[in-house]
Formats: sequence, structure tokens, C-alpha cells
Amino acid sequence: MDNDTLLYIVLIVLFLFFFLWNSNRLKKNRKHQKDRNFRKRYLERKKEKKE
Repeated sequence: MDNDTLLYIVLIVLFLFFFLWNSNRLKKNRKHQKDRNFRKRYLERKKEKKE
């Protein structure tokens, strides 16, 4: 195994790690956003019922 092969393997591993970490973060953010939107709509509906 020479240095070039090692370098490629390291790059691929880093890329995969970054990709997985990033997609995980996006999923959490999307879920959080969804919850927030839901809460906002819910509160608006509540307000309308009171009036």
C-alpha cells in the first residue's frame, strides 16, 4: 500500500463521515422546523377560536 492509496482512503472516509453527519443534522433541523410550524399554526387556530 503506497501513500496515494492511503490518501484516497482517508479522503473517502472523511467524505462519508461528513456526508452522514450532515444528513443527520439536516434531518433533525427539518423535524424541529416542522414541530415549530405546527405549534405556530396550532396557536393561531386557538386564537381564532377565542375571538
